[in-house]
Amino acid sequence: MNSPTILIVDDELHMLRFIAFVLRPFKATVLTARSGREALQIIRERSIDLALFDVHMPDVDGLTALHSLRASGVNKNLPVILLTGAGESHIEAQGRALGVQAFFRKPFSPAQLVACVRELLQTAPCKG
Repeated sequence: MNSPTILIVDDELHMLRFIAFVLRPFKATVLTARSGREALQIIRERSIDLALFDVHMPDVDGLTALHSLRASGVNKNLPVILLTGAGESHIEAQGRALGVQAFFRKPFSPAQLVACVRELLQTAPCKG
């Protein structure tokens, strides 16, 4: 895939910058959003190849935004990685039900994230 577009959604500015830095090898267009509401607006306006959603955010959290995205039918096959600082097992179950392909608990291994992103970009579009 040539120059993918990746959306990173996290309310913490340092995480947005860190993940964008980690994803430099992809030479991707990296878009960022600080809330689920902002992410949904970007997805409606742009073609996104992969999204990384933080779960816990003010305004609209990652799971709620992902539920809205899947229900809208807009980019319903968008590959999604869910990021969370919490160890709640119900989050993974909810994410799987929404078609999330991968889960990373913060702090995560940058090398593992890069490997996962590479795999998802090569197999996209994923089944949603």
